[in-house]
Amino acid sequence: MRAALLLLALQVPAAAEDLGGHEIPRPSSPPVSADERRATLEELWQRRLLPPDQDFWAPQDLELLRKIRAVEKDAIAYLKSRPGGARPWTERTRSGGALSAPKLTKTGYERYAFLLSQDAIAYFESKGADAKWALKLRDWDDKPLFGAGGLLTDDGARVYALARRSLEVFWKSPNGDVFGTRRPPTQKP
Repeated sequence: MRAALLLLALQVPAAAEDLGGHEIPRPSSPPVSADERRATLEELWQRRLLPPDQDFWAPQDLELLRKIRAVEKDAIAYLKSRPGGARPWTERTRSGGALSAPKLTKTGYERYAFLLSQDAIAYFESKGADAKWALKLRDWDDKPLFGAGGLLTDDGARVYALARRSLEVFWKSPNGDVFGTRRPPTQKP
């Protein structure tokens, strides 16, 4: 009897998801052309997000590339103003003999994020946040300004950028005290 059931089970094909298994992975984005893929790989290699012998990327690599592209102009200008300049943190390619504009590398992005976080900590401390609580500050919507590694989060970078430009922005300490570039309102705007 068992043998007959086993033969019957083998004859009826079943999808893995029908049996409680995993679904077949499907690409989340449309397939890219060979030229687009090659251009993306070359940019990932140039920015040192991937080793030169690796010919594929993970979604995290593309997300990091998107973040680097978004801050590249500001990051290069910021790194130029710091001792040592931007040269160690950027890469230039020669295309047809001419130098291209500098591209921010992964290490340059990490350096920028670190230095910007240090400046943000100093800024928030100068505005009344205690040193021991500076890394636990939150924005007006109760999102953390700093991550577990002590670097600014995306929300923290937004708050710090607005504060540096003296635009209206508020942040809270862990005990609920509200600070800002203007007199804090009694209620959330």
